[in-house]
This record gives sequence, structure tokens and C-alpha cells, in this order.
Amino acid sequence: MGGVQPGRSEQRVFTLPGVEPGPRPVDVEFRDLRYFAAVAEELHFGRAAARLHITQPGLSQAIARMERQLEVQLLKRTRSTVELTEVGAELLNQGRRLLADLERAVTRVRMTARGESGLIRIGVAHLAEPLVAPALAAFEAEYPSVVVDRSAMVSERLLEQLAEGRLHAVIIHRVPTLPPIDAATSEALRRGRLAVLAGQGTWLAGREIVSLRELSTEMFLVNPRSLAPGALEGLKLMCSEFGGFEATVLESAVASTISLGADWRPIQDGTAIALMAEATARTVRGDGVVVVPLEPPPQYVLALAWRHDEQSAAVYRCLDYLRSYRDRNGWISDYNVTPLTYDHGPGLIADGSCKNPRRALREPAASDEHHLGRTRSAHP
Repeated sequence: MGGVQPGRSEQRVFTLPGVEPGPRPVDVEFRDLRYFAAVAEELHFGRAAARLHITQPGLSQAIARMERQLEVQLLKRTRSTVELTEVGAELLNQGRRLLADLERAVTRVRMTARGESGLIRIGVAHLAEPLVAPALAAFEAEYPSVVVDRSAMVSERLLEQLAEGRLHAVIIHRVPTLPPIDAATSEALRRGRLAVLAGQGTWLAGREIVSLRELSTEMFLVNPRSLAPGALEGLKLMCSEFGGFEATVLESAVASTISLGADWRPIQDGTAIALMAEATARTVRGDGVVVVPLEPPPQYVLALAWRHDEQSAAVYRCLDYLRSYRDRNGWISDYNVTPLTYDHGPGLIADGSCKNPRRALREPAASDEHHLGRTRSAHP
């Protein structure tokens, strides 16, 4: 019979459990264990050799070598039959488990290398969850072996966690007043229309759409300055550049979250209004609150950011998936504003490198993937 004569590897892969140690360790190779399993299942050396694509004499030698190493008889051989001994049956039972474990380990390692298995720690900015949840859910459904550990914080804290290596990637509200993060790269993930959340008893309740300029006398509910100073300054910059007025703000006690609770009471009683993505506003709206779309410009921008030195294949698999989902679903769309096809990270206006902030908020830049050190969009 033709085939490959099995050689003897110097490297041992595992030691069989339950074998009393002698003068030397009793090691068996996974290859020889596969040979034995084939013979034990076929109970015929010729068929087993054909199944393994090796020569029959080579297979016989491999089994004999295992028996010498273990100092046991695994098979009863006659001229016409092959039978398992009690010891051989036990080895077959244990060996199948070991081979299955090896197969699972190899599969898992290959999946990890392809980014189809692993752990991703991703942060999502407060009030951005409704906008990106469908994409993240679709990714988890397609790659169930990838564990996605999500955190929710304000954008400033997410960038800090990213810079410190505590998060693999973040989805932030892009505002030009966020501090620069040199270690990270970002690109626009979703863009769209803003909306006003206002009390049902206010003048805004009867409007189908409103311009930012019309909100000049309103008080804007914002996250605490101590928690999100960049977001607060971003709102003020947006109102100044697109509305022509200086915003009056009311700082909430804690960061805005998805549920409308006590922190949103100033909106419900008509004391203040809030600006956010229209889809988010319709998700979080509670009793006594109306949602009025804001005539663009401006518009909201969510950015996807990750570290330059990221090594995880699963992270890059997720990044690619989110880009693909964005493109398939038209997340970057033009609402009478020049589309931000190419954009930079936060800090362009904050670091004084732009003489015309309004122009920077509206024009595309030169490439679509950059350091988190500059920006070309605004969001409250």
C-alpha cells in the first residue's frame, strides 16, 4: 500500500493522565493517538491506514510504539481480526476527549486570529446608544464568539479610558472642543439631524421644525461642566456659530442617560430645553415632552475612535463591520450641509489652528482617518 511512512517527532504534546510515573515521563503524541483511534474505530489496520493516508506497516509500528511506551496491550490481534482490550477501550474513550479538546483549541485559536473570537471593550457615549445599538446587535449576532463588553460614559471620559488602554474602541459625540488624544484615530460613524426636547406646554409644542436661531432665548439643559466641559463648550460654540447667540445653560445634577427621570424635570416643566440626535430624542421622550426637529445646520456627528497601537483582530473585525453597516445603511447623509466624508478628531478649534470655526464645522477635510487631535463638526 502506498502512503507516507509516519516519522517520530521529538516534541511530545501531552502526557496521559492516570499513568503512574516511572523513571521517565510517559508521553504520547497527538498524531499517534489519532492513529490508535482510527484503528480502534475501524478494527482493521488496512482500512485505518487508508483512512489516515499512511502505510499499513507504518501504522502498525506506531501502535506498537504506543504499547511499548505505555507498557500495556491496547489491541488483540489475530490473522483475521483486531479487538480492543479493556485498556484499549479506556484509551479510546480518553483519547477521543483529548482530540476533541485539541480540535476545539485549534478552532478557537484560528477564530481569534481572524477576529471571530475574543473580547472587545467598547464605550458608547451617553445618549448615543439608540443610534448605534442596531449595528452592535448585528455584529454580536454575526460573531457570537466575540464578547462585546459595553460601557456608557460622557465622551470626555470615554476618550480618557481609550487613551489609558482600558477600552479598545469608543463611539463619541464629536465636538471641536474635546481635548486632543494623540494616541487615537477616529472617523465619522453616523451623522444626522438634531432635535429639541421641550415641554408639552411650551411654544415649541406646536412647531414641526425649528431653527437654532429661534432658540436664542431658551435655556439649554447640559451635563455638568465638571463631568463634560468639552460638550458644554461645544454647545456654546454651536449656538454662537450657527445661531448667532450666546447660549444660556442649566447644568444637570448628573450625566444625561437614556431614561427621562428627575434630571429631565426642567424640560418637562418648561424651564429648559435639550438638544440631541432626533432618533435619540424620540427614544428617550417621556410624558409631557415633545420632540421638534432642528433645521440643519448644525447636525450631530458620532465618531468611532480606536488606538493606533491596537493589536486585537477582534477589534479590527468590529471596526470593519461598523464601517460596512454605516455604508449599507446610509448613516453619513447630507441634510443641506456639506457631508463630512473626511474628518478629523476633536481639537481643531480648541487649539486655535482654525481662523474660521464655522467653516471648519462645515467643510470636508483631506482624508477620512486621522488623529484625534482636530475636528470639523459640532455637537452639543
